[in-house]
Amino acid sequence: MSFHLDPGLLALAVALIIRFLVLTATLPLLDMQSVPPLWRVGLAVSMGLALAPGVAARIGPVDVAWTWPVLVAEILRSLVIGAMLGFTVNLVFATVKMAGSIVGMQIGFSIVNAFDPMTNSQVSVLSRIYHLLAVLIFFVSGAHLILIRAMFQSCLVIPPFAGLDAPAGAWFLATEFGRVFTLGLQIAAPVVLILLMVSSAMGVIVKTVPQLNILAVGFPIKIAVGLMVFGASLVYFRGIVLGMMAGMGDKLGEVLLALS
Repeated sequence: MSFHLDPGLLALAVALIIRFLVLTATLPLLDMQSVPPLWRVGLAVSMGLALAPGVAARIGPVDVAWTWPVLVAEILRSLVIGAMLGFTVNLVFATVKMAGSIVGMQIGFSIVNAFDPMTNSQVSVLSRIYHLLAVLIFFVSGAHLILIRAMFQSCLVIPPFAGLDAPAGAWFLATEFGRVFTLGLQIAAPVVLILLMVSSAMGVIVKTVPQLNILAVGFPIKIAVGLMVFGASLVYFRGIVLGMMAGMGDKLGEVLLALS
C-alpha cells in the first residue's frame, strides 16, 4: 500500500490553517485566556484540513515551489488575510463595547469599571453585558458559520501563493471602522436621550426649588431611570446587532475583493 502526498493540497491546507489560526486568536470567546492555545490550534488545523479538498476542487491544482522565500511570503500573506477577516468580525463587538461605554458614562457607571481577567483590561460593567449578549447572538444566529464560508471564499478570491493588495484592504477597514462610532451611538441612543430629558427636568427643578440638593437626589434618579431604559432597550439592541451580523458576510466579501 503506497501513500501519496499531494504538495498542492498540502500547500492549500497550510495556508488555510494559518488563516484560521489568526481568526481563532481574535474570535469572540476564543480570544479569552481561559481557552487553551492548543484548542485554538486544534480547531484551526481541523478546519483547514476539512476545507482544503473543497478548495482544491474549485481552484484546481496548485504549482508550488517549496523554497523558503515563497513559503515565508505565503505565511505573511495568510496572516494578513486572517487578521483582516478577524478585524472585520470584531468591528461588531467593538461597536457594542463602545455603546456600553457611552451608556455607562451617561448613567454614572464609568467610575466603577471592573477588571476583566479574561482579557486583562478594565471594562465597563454595561460594556461587558453588551459584549456577552452580542457573543450569544453571534453564535445563536449562526454568524460563526459565515466565517467558515468566508475562509473558503478567501482561497477562491485570493488563492494561496497569489498576490494581494494589502493597502487597499487596510483602507477599506479604516473606512468601516468609522461606522463603529455611528452604530455605537445608535445603540446607546435610547438611554442617552431619556437621560438627557431627565437632566433637563432636574435642571428645571433646581431653578424652581433651589433648596433641593440636586446631587443627592439626581444621581439615584439617573441610575434608576438609566437602568430601566437600558433593560427596555435590549430588544432594540438585539435588532441592531442582528442586522450587523446579517451584513457580516457582505463585509467579509468586500474585504476579500479589496485585497484581491
